[in-house]
Amino acid sequence: MANRMTPPAEGQEKDVLLVLDKQQGKVSAVKGIDKEGNLQTVPPTHGGEFMQVDKNSDVFSNFISNFYRKYQDTSGLELFSVKASEAERDAKAIEDNHRNPTPEGNKRAEMLRVPKPDFHEFKQGYRFDPSKIDWENLKKVGITADTLKNTKDFDRVMRGYKSRNTYTVSGTVGGFYLKPTDVKLSFYQAKDGTVVPKLHGVQQDEKLLQRPFHEHGFTKQEQGNLQGTGNLGGIAEIKDPKSGEQIPVFVSRDRYTHELEYMRADKWKCPDTICNVQVSPEQKAAFEAGQAVKMENLQFRDGTKRSAYLQVSAVERGLEFLPRAAVQFLQQGQQPAEQQVAGLKDGKGVEFNGHVQPGAQGKSPDKVQPKDVTPAAESRTQVAVNSGGKTNEATKQGKEPLKQGQDKPTAKQKEKQEKAQDKSLKADKPKKSRGMKM
Repeated sequence: MANRMTPPAEGQEKDVLLVLDKQQGKVSAVKGIDKEGNLQTVPPTHGGEFMQVDKNSDVFSNFISNFYRKYQDTSGLELFSVKASEAERDAKAIEDNHRNPTPEGNKRAEMLRVPKPDFHEFKQGYRFDPSKIDWENLKKVGITADTLKNTKDFDRVMRGYKSRNTYTVSGTVGGFYLKPTDVKLSFYQAKDGTVVPKLHGVQQDEKLLQRPFHEHGFTKQEQGNLQGTGNLGGIAEIKDPKSGEQIPVFVSRDRYTHELEYMRADKWKCPDTICNVQVSPEQKAAFEAGQAVKMENLQFRDGTKRSAYLQVSAVERGLEFLPRAAVQFLQQGQQPAEQQVAGLKDGKGVEFNGHVQPGAQGKSPDKVQPKDVTPAAESRTQVAVNSGGKTNEATKQGKEPLKQGQDKPTAKQKEKQEKAQDKSLKADKPKKSRGMKM
């Protein structure tokens, strides 16, 4: 059976594809694709059997890419996109112009011709084939190929990296509603060969570094390094999830999502030069040991020469230039990286104490973003209730915000809650009829 697309809604005419066989001089309409992936065609007079498409959709782009990938030699074929109501007329015009070309006919054919996709980028190092990605499904949560191209993340994710930018996603997927949240995006190849998107949300688990990572327990020094620079600062031995063997890895922490990622250290090779500066044997050894290295007089594209700290990052899958906060951490040697700050305010304007991450250090408490703060132990309940709207058995009836360090209602608040609850019960209780007075 042919793989046919959904007919257009009433009043919304879509396009059909015509294919010209140059050798036979014949134009047919595309009906669909069979189970073997072969193109099925019908005469352009069989309007009810046309495969109809929206030429501006990702589905159309995917079909065209797949067509040209399967038929490697398409020199004898040409595709045209025309309106369904004009398919028979355009097919005849294309056939006639193929036999007896005219300037007007060539101009009309060129307007309708579907250009062959440029696969140059894919051949130059893409890990994933863009045509194999279900863009229509990804569009349901708010991400499109154009979104990634506009932020210059498209090439990056196609090469197998996580996006540098974050994207706000929301919508209904698989019967579940995804509330608006900021994520990073990456792709991976499933066992069946399909390319699947992966959304990386922000992790607020403050004990993440205290637990074993693939059976490797982080030392206090390593925990501080991961918080301060985003990188372990050395080589860790972890258990390979696939083979079960112990392997040496670089470990890094995404500075936004806080996810931990690893990359095999024995598979990475240090480049000989960085920004036109020769890497010395000592610097190579330091890089390969996971250490941060200061490189002098690096030559940048704008013509300037600057010094910078670099380090291997498992998130970036190679060397990265360390951001200012990470460099400050290295220079100061402070442990831990998160700084305790008082005077922060929750969603109800009540002050609390919390730990501020390196990127937000130095800001005044009123300008620190919630994502940069981990509430102190004594303030967790307060922030959860006042900022997140969370409740527990002690706070579910309370209407007043919790005060600083408060984790349950005061005696006075509890008395008010009980009175409010009793009043609510009395209001719901039906009044007894006293009968009619004579």
